[in-house]
Amino acid sequence: MSQIERMHPDCPPDAHKVMRPPENPLNAQLCVFVTKEEVETCGIDDVLEVLALMNQKPLLLCEDDSVRQQIKDHCAKAELTPAFIRVNGDGTCTIEYLDGAVSSSLPFYAYADDYHNFEHFLDKLSEKCVISVDMLSMLILRSISTVYPWDKLLAGDFIRQYIKASDAISDEDRDLLRQIRYGKYDPMNAKDTKAYQFLRLERKLFLQYPSEDD
Repeated sequence: MSQIERMHPDCPPDAHKVMRPPENPLNAQLCVFVTKEEVETCGIDDVLEVLALMNQKPLLLCEDDSVRQQIKDHCAKAELTPAFIRVNGDGTCTIEYLDGAVSSSLPFYAYADDYHNFEHFLDKLSEKCVISVDMLSMLILRSISTVYPWDKLLAGDFIRQYIKASDAISDEDRDLLRQIRYGKYDPMNAKDTKAYQFLRLERKLFLQYPSEDD
């Protein structure tokens, strides 16, 4: 197994909430899109350890049933309790839990396919819906969703930084970021790459704006 870095936030989960109540409701749920390639390339054990960075009860959208089954088979060992998204053909989805329970239909936004979709991210966060995010961006977008209830303008600034950083990186940079995520490349050696701006934003947000699960 790779030596995946377990980052720990510098602030407690409620550090940015004590001064005033939230101004914007956060009703959307983020689901992480897990591809077959990610599992085949990195191994199911390492993929689950990375998903644990999101939280211990991740909401997952699997590329196919084989990925879903592998996660089900190994999640107990990883101490994760995932739930799974089933996408319907009408722009909605349902959430399927390990105990067999199924949610009512919710609006579904497949944003994971293209980071430019996240230009509309903040507009959806107050809606009771599910938004897919990719594994590379999941920590940045989770942190931005944490900022949003308290400061929409700041969250908007972070979204613009995320899109700018995503615009700057190539497929090679994305592969480098994946290697860093899985502990196969020293992030200190990435300072002279375009991937570093993306990595710096991720770490700033993750360390300063934890969720309730951290």
